[in-house]
Amino acid sequence: MKSSSDETSSIFDQVLNRICKNILPRIHHHVNKLTVEPHSLKHILLNGNIYPQLFSLSLINFQEEILYQYLTGDSILHRLLTEQITHLNIRIQNEIIPTLFETLSDVLVLVLSACKRLISLDFHQLFPNQIMSVNIFVQPSTNCMSLTLTQLKINVKTFDACLYLLDGRLHNLSTLIINVSNISRTLSNTDKM
Repeated sequence: MKSSSDETSSIFDQVLNRICKNILPRIHHHVNKLTVEPHSLKHILLNGNIYPQLFSLSLINFQEEILYQYLTGDSILHRLLTEQITHLNIRIQNEIIPTLFETLSDVLVLVLSACKRLISLDFHQLFPNQIMSVNIFVQPSTNCMSLTLTQLKINVKTFDACLYLLDGRLHNLSTLIINVSNISRTLSNTDKM
């Protein structure tokens, strides 16, 4: 006997398959904004459709490890991010059990270093009561920089992370919207920044 959620999932898969098979092939060259979640990513982006006008992409409801795997794979998603996307919105779905968020920092570093045309980045978790710890400052500055990023919206755990975001790695940053979970002074020397 099938449960209600199985039937709903099956209906969703059928609808998604019909959209990807019958609609997207006809309109893919006109699409300039997309919002995808992990379940629909394979159908929408990895099905062979090319989106020449796509400039804005939202990746929502991803767990950090799964998103990292997609970003490091050789796929249309990676090509879009490195060659086309100027506006990127990433919404991470945190686990119930807090993790060390090492992969999350790797995701941010990868996005900043790989997205050559990125102008605007919105990088948040889905549950506002769980502030993620983004520690890009542990990465060498040459590994995590962007010459094109002008707007960044991000949540960080400490004020130190905020300071390191402003250490010169983001050369053209003109707008920074940041939510700092814990503002306490731990850096001993900010002159080197």
